[in-house]
Amino acid sequence: MPQGEGPRVIEDRFEVIRVLGQGSSGRTLLCREKSGTSPVAVKELHFEHLDDWKQLELFEREADVLSRLDHPGIPKILDFFRAGSESTTLCIVQEFVEGTSLQLRMDSGPMLGQEEVHEVALGLLEILEYLHGRSPPVLHRDIKPSNVLIRPEGKVALVDFGGVCSGWRLASQAGATVVGTFGYMPPEQMVGQAGPTSDLYALGATLLHVVTGKLPTDFPFDSGRIEVPRDLPCDGPLARLIEALLRPAARDRPQTAVAARQFLTDPPQEPAGVIVRADDASPSPVPRQRVVIASDDGPRLVDLGPPPRDPEGEFKGVYRNLVNPLFPDRRLWSGGIHGLWICIAGLGTVMSLGTLQLVLRSIVRKRKRRYDDLFREGESARGVILSVERGSTFATFKYEFEVDGTVYIAFMDNAVEMARFWGEGDSVPVLYDQKDPRRSCFVYG
Repeated sequence: MPQGEGPRVIEDRFEVIRVLGQGSSGRTLLCREKSGTSPVAVKELHFEHLDDWKQLELFEREADVLSRLDHPGIPKILDFFRAGSESTTLCIVQEFVEGTSLQLRMDSGPMLGQEEVHEVALGLLEILEYLHGRSPPVLHRDIKPSNVLIRPEGKVALVDFGGVCSGWRLASQAGATVVGTFGYMPPEQMVGQAGPTSDLYALGATLLHVVTGKLPTDFPFDSGRIEVPRDLPCDGPLARLIEALLRPAARDRPQTAVAARQFLTDPPQEPAGVIVRADDASPSPVPRQRVVIASDDGPRLVDLGPPPRDPEGEFKGVYRNLVNPLFPDRRLWSGGIHGLWICIAGLGTVMSLGTLQLVLRSIVRKRKRRYDDLFREGESARGVILSVERGSTFATFKYEFEVDGTVYIAFMDNAVEMARFWGEGDSVPVLYDQKDPRRSCFVYG
């Protein structure tokens, strides 16, 4: 060990071999105990270098939680002590895990194959199943490639439990702290909350990094979530898993490591209406559970049944809603606002010498051309709303549906009032062109 890097012997017990890692307030050393032959890792925390006393609490928590865990993928705690009666250094002695970090393997080792990535994912899910199965559950809160070790025999280990906590963490709890690494943390963790699905999100970000070679922060985030590419360079089950784990809302992710593992070991056969991803035919696996509820004054989603359909017959109102969402067949707002709309339209028509009415008719004719044959002859499917973008006049609904194993993403604009009744996760009936399913719409009455 070079001169000036610290004592060569700790507490007259541990001979320092080399530095494994260095931080602002401490370091991790590879040591050999004088009375033993196996190397150990000694993690030090120096009080004089602390920026925040919360670091001391986290250090003590790490020693306490890890001392009560027993899993081959987690380093065992062997001792925890203060180095000398007058010392301002705390030490955690733990099993030394021999292996190469996943980060180092990605940076300088041979590229991982599909089977290896699957093994890494399954190994980490097994560790998380153990951690989250404790009472209360144990959360790592900082899963990323540098904290994953690949042992010589190929097994994985999860290390650096400096952010560990037991039990769900809520921002309202006293002492709740933001712990983790930006890009790998889910949205809730960035505001001090965490649960088992937070670790699963970090696993998804780690796998995304592994299969693409790009940091999670390098992907677009304009929609409020990591926009996962549709053409991930991996097989369908792994792509579905990554897509599921990276959903921004914790409730939309697989809720347990066991549920997540099923996407790799037993890929689900999604029923109609449980639709997930785009035209790469790699569906994301989280069924949406929200149920549409509409009052008597609101719209109801309509199953039209098989074609042909008469636009002037039983579903006349449904057809009108498609071609003229600004003035639907069924009033969706209060009578006063409805009257205001009519007054504005009438006044606009007078002031524009009929131009406004001509523009409205042109829009309706265009929508008729778009939806007429689709309404008459389109086939039915079940879909799910992915997002809603609200404008001043129209709301644009992004939705997806499945046809013959291929998942399609489509957009449809409705009057903005529709967004009062429907939102992300709602199931909707879809009409699509059998010759070109990219032409589609969902229907309401």
